Amino acid sequence: MRLLLLVLLPLAAAFGQGRVNPVAPLPPVLTPWEITPTTGDNDPFPAYKVIGNIYYVGTQEYASFLITSPEGHILINPDFEDSVDLIKAGVEKLGFQFRDIKVILISHAHGDHAAGVAKMKEMTGAQFMVMDGDVTATEHPPAGRTPYPAAKISRVLHDLDEVKLGGNTLVAHLTPGHTKGNTTWTLKVDDGGRMLDVVIIGSAGVNSAITLVNNPAYPDMVEDYQKTFKVLKALPCDVFLASHGKFYGMKAKYARLGQGANPFVDPTGYQAHLRLMEQAFYYKLDWAKRQ
Repeated sequence: MRLLLLVLLPLAAAFGQGRVNPVAPLPPVLTPWEITPTTGDNDPFPAYKVIGNIYYVGTQEYASFLITSPEGHILINPDFEDSVDLIKAGVEKLGFQFRDIKVILISHAHGDHAAGVAKMKEMTGAQFMVMDGDVTATEHPPAGRTPYPAAKISRVLHDLDEVKLGGNTLVAHLTPGHTKGNTTWTLKVDDGGRMLDVVIIGSAGVNSAITLVNNPAYPDMVEDYQKTFKVLKALPCDVFLASHGKFYGMKAKYARLGQGANPFVDPTGYQAHLRLMEQAFYYKLDWAKRQ
């Protein structure tokens, strides 16, 4: 069912007063990328340095991040199977060795982020670590619209577990709702002597509003989204990144690299994204309850 939607309605005062839903029944708000879907999301995009030892090696929209160290690298999100060769080319163009990837992580167990895990594991021999809530979906992917190969898990993660390699420490924050094991990654990066807090959001988006109610496969979905917004709001954030480039304005920021202050240092953009996603969530929930 295609929804008739309003764009960016003013944020209801109810959010600041503990109300669960808007007072008046309103159509659900869609985010800009839902209103105007992008095309060519899995096409190549130039690999580049984001900040410190964090590099972007993803496609036009599916974000993949390489966190480097002399002892090996961490790769977040191999994306689709056919994304892996594009990621490899980007890693090597930056001067790193693909086989030096020692750890593979994902933001969540959807095909656009996790379908390439098995292929990347085979090519690199890296360990694969995933949040406990996404273990079943990763080891036994649903047949769904975009089935993908199962990947053997090296380590099951839990909320606030740390992944360490070569001086890098990534913290896995369980931010469920989008999937049961949806993970937001945080780390600190040295930017010319300044230590900055980096947040890589898994996703706080609702793909289908109707799944928010009467969902036997995920009865706690609404409560999980509410927990996620609470967690994300509490995270310190200097550098705002996410599993999709459109979430954090990746292309526009990439175009401004080298023209002054690093555009990826964007705490204001982080907070604006959370406000938009929470607004969209509550309006979609209101719509779903009235169907």
